[in-house]
Amino acid sequence: MTEEHHLNKFEEGRHTPRWMVFFLDLVLGIASMGIAYMLRFNLSIPAEWSSRFSLVFPLVVIVRGAGFIVFRTFAGLIRYTGSKDTARILYAVAAGTGVFFALNLLSFAVTGGMLIFPMSVLLTDFLLLLFSLTVLRMFMKSTYYDLLNKADDRKGVVIYGTDQAGLVVKHTLEREMGHDFRVISFMDEKEHIAGKKIEGVNVHDVRLLRNFLQGSSAHSLIFSKQPPSPKRKIEIVDACLDFNMKILSVPYISNWISSKLAFNQIKSVNIDDLLERTPVPVNDELIKKLISGRVILVTGAAGSTGSEIVRQVITYNPALLILVDQAESPLYEIEMMLRQHIDEKRLRIVAGNVADSVRMTDLFNHYKPDTVFHAAAYKHLPMMENNPAEALRTNICATRLLARLASDNGCSRFIFVSTDKAVNPANVAGASKRIAELCLLDIQNGSDTRFSIVRFGNVLGSNGSVIPRFRKQIENGGPVTITHPEVSRYFMTGTIAAQLILEAGAMSKGGEIFIFDMGPSIKIYDLARKMIRLAGLRPGRDIEIKFTGLRAGEKINEEAIFEHEDLTPTDNPKISVAIEKRRAAKDVAAKIETLAGLLTENDNEKILAAITNIIPGFRSVLSKTE
Repeated sequence: MTEEHHLNKFEEGRHTPRWMVFFLDLVLGIASMGIAYMLRFNLSIPAEWSSRFSLVFPLVVIVRGAGFIVFRTFAGLIRYTGSKDTARILYAVAAGTGVFFALNLLSFAVTGGMLIFPMSVLLTDFLLLLFSLTVLRMFMKSTYYDLLNKADDRKGVVIYGTDQAGLVVKHTLEREMGHDFRVISFMDEKEHIAGKKIEGVNVHDVRLLRNFLQGSSAHSLIFSKQPPSPKRKIEIVDACLDFNMKILSVPYISNWISSKLAFNQIKSVNIDDLLERTPVPVNDELIKKLISGRVILVTGAAGSTGSEIVRQVITYNPALLILVDQAESPLYEIEMMLRQHIDEKRLRIVAGNVADSVRMTDLFNHYKPDTVFHAAAYKHLPMMENNPAEALRTNICATRLLARLASDNGCSRFIFVSTDKAVNPANVAGASKRIAELCLLDIQNGSDTRFSIVRFGNVLGSNGSVIPRFRKQIENGGPVTITHPEVSRYFMTGTIAAQLILEAGAMSKGGEIFIFDMGPSIKIYDLARKMIRLAGLRPGRDIEIKFTGLRAGEKINEEAIFEHEDLTPTDNPKISVAIEKRRAAKDVAAKIETLAGLLTENDNEKILAAITNIIPGFRSVLSKTE
């Protein structure tokens, strides 16, 4: 037999035998009837009623015994007694009492007035038996856990949350993993229930979590619900990590299998969960006016940001949604997802390069999009440092091409997804995005299309970003490589970023640079350490952290705005507008034209020199100019 089978047999041996539970219930059934008689007649039962005990006793044994068998009151494990077990007891007792009432009525009709039981005794017996059966189970359950908690080598689990989901987690652990884990505490924000017990388990104030953990042997903490704020969640996780605990979470109820929670659905908390920002409600009516019933074009639709924009757009019922990307496989995957949510007639999938003027011109001429979300771009720093011509082709020339097509075809709005790397750029990727910003601001002059720019930092989990790379390095046993111990970055979830992009585009009047509030900058070293600890490992011991030096074009810290920009708030507290105190040079269009003309030469040195001519002070590591 397998080890698991042995464990299950061992667990079965610790259960109260069903015949014993049935016997105890029957004894209580007899005792309850006797006590009911004693209470009814003040301990002195008249002879006319006591003479019928020879009939009453067998009836109680037969009727109560049958009721317990029919409703299987003995089937549930005493230590797991819950509302369903209490309901079975109620049904069994009520059914038995109903039979007694029926026998009384039958006896009265047949004998011409004789009752087997006094009616008041039946009512008293019903209440007494219901109470005693329930109390017996609660007492045995409480006693079991009190004794078990005094000597138990199973791993202790703390559950955050005392609502229904918290109880479901407890029952799931007991049902599927009772031989490995035991719940030793509930934690919650509600002060009024601290110090009480739920199913024999103490409830503690989560604000005193560290104090509790100092005197406990807790192995894991499970979030059965989300804390009231990301800050509180981080505080709880940090406390658990300091005591080398595992941190797990339960999926939303809508994701449970057949409305039931399975143990394998309880997953480890990952770093993405801890970096989530507090969501801010967006202006749905404003966004609806931008999208509903209109033709929407999304470039880079298969990328991390573009795909999330697509997911948000379909909720506002566009007349036609056009997806453009040159990554065939990811584009196919998002197409398959969209087929489940949008009519095929309202979806167009375009596999193509946004820098292809013939393809893009045909697309705009044919579909006449009302709104363009331009998220297609090359963004990886070292790759663009070594391939500046491709950054020029895709990040600058393609953006200019699409902007001109949008303006020429009467497009209402054009929203360009930029990056904080465009501010005081130290790399080709950031410089190319900054030049694209300047290009759009220039095209805005004399165009009826409302061009807007959204500028923000890193999207959590995006392709090639630091978090997926760290995760893979940890899975491979390390080392985790960091360029510099002081490097810090801003992070934002793709969902929140896409929501803010849509609202920024909807509120645009043309020519704005929108800046998103991404919260505090996060030190990458601290991020790596926390990811290692969340994996149940120790930084520096189980997983080495290695510093490799700053990559070409990488900065220690990113910035959101230039010195010559001021921030102005909008109606959304997460969105501000960068107002330039001085405009870009008047000849920026001519300089960009010169830069674009270098594309056919594929001369990196000339391209870098032309970029520097547009962004004074910019230097690439590949440039030979000083």
